[in-house]
Amino acid sequence: MNPGRTVGLALRTLGRNRLRSFFMMLGVTIGIASLTALASVGEATKQETLRRFRNMIGTFDIVIVNPGGPRSRGMPSLVSAPPVLKEADARAIASEVALVNQVATTQFAFDIDVKYRDRSGSPSVIGVSPNWIEVRGEEVVLGSGISAEDDASLARVAVIGEDVRRQLFGDEDPLGKQMRIADVPFQVKGVFAPRGVGPGGSSMDNMLVIPVTTASRRLFNRDYYTGLIVQLKDPEQSARAIEDIRALLRERHGIVPPAEDDFNVTSPAAQVARVTDVGSTLARVMTGVAVIATLIGGAVIMSLMLIAVSERRREIGVRRAVGASRSDILLQFLVEAATVSFLGGLLGILLGVGGTLTVTTLTNLPPAVMWSAVAGAALLSVAVGLLFGLQPAWRAANVDPIQALRS
Repeated sequence: MNPGRTVGLALRTLGRNRLRSFFMMLGVTIGIASLTALASVGEATKQETLRRFRNMIGTFDIVIVNPGGPRSRGMPSLVSAPPVLKEADARAIASEVALVNQVATTQFAFDIDVKYRDRSGSPSVIGVSPNWIEVRGEEVVLGSGISAEDDASLARVAVIGEDVRRQLFGDEDPLGKQMRIADVPFQVKGVFAPRGVGPGGSSMDNMLVIPVTTASRRLFNRDYYTGLIVQLKDPEQSARAIEDIRALLRERHGIVPPAEDDFNVTSPAAQVARVTDVGSTLARVMTGVAVIATLIGGAVIMSLMLIAVSERRREIGVRRAVGASRSDILLQFLVEAATVSFLGGLLGILLGVGGTLTVTTLTNLPPAVMWSAVAGAALLSVAVGLLFGLQPAWRAANVDPIQALRS
């Protein structure tokens, strides 16, 4: 018999038994919808996590040195940080560690009153070296950043974040305006591009930066740093660079094991990898559940088709009597199983993509449909139909036509 005619007959049979076809599709639809949605939402979550980490740290070609031992927690500030990281440490790391490209220095302070006319706020105030903007990959959209001349002359200038601009200046052009930081006058030199929120959900735009020399000598009166941002020549060798930096600082600070370090060196890229690994493990578990649900749908297809074989023995006998071969019967039932599974998979993909777009919209995640997962789901649905349809098809093909006609 013509294969095309066999396929057409299979499709007509499914159409005549819509309720049975629906129940055969249902399990596959649920499994494929879950598989598509989980993969896509997981990818959207991963992208959002990376975006927030990038907002916080700028780039992933850096390691960060903070004062305090390995058990220190939270963002170090001039109030909480021990005075152990000095300018000489930064210079030594830049000149003596071969894998280091450059080092940016910071002094971080919270709860500093900032005023402009009758408006006020308490943004994070960060003293930074002139290369801080380059190391972090920041973008200044208005005016200019902190320059080497500003740092050398202890200039009272500031580059502000978008939140500070809106809170203090509203619709005014802030460039050249004078505001007061801890009652010390500073002139606004530039405005950073908006960065949104960080991994903890707090705004990364509620901050301003000033020259680190100005912060150290004219504002905070502190000669130590709350952080060093070390840019690497080769990010792939961050582990080796971290060990070299630790060895150098231990020698400079006179730390001999088993004494604990008075500093902490971390790799943002490694932290991101740990976070995404946790998410990937959970995603793999949930994907496994979705695959199991799809296989259960395949088992339902096999069970209902085995029942259908018993009910359609006379139909099979008639077809054999008019010239259909065993291979024709086998193909017909395989096509029925593969078709109903594929249609269930197609419906599941549509539901999964729709669910993904709904979830990402409601949770403000970036829309990220994983088309590779969609293609894999479509292939899985066909494979499930063929696999679980093989036994019913084989049984149908081996029905004795004479006994079938007598039944």
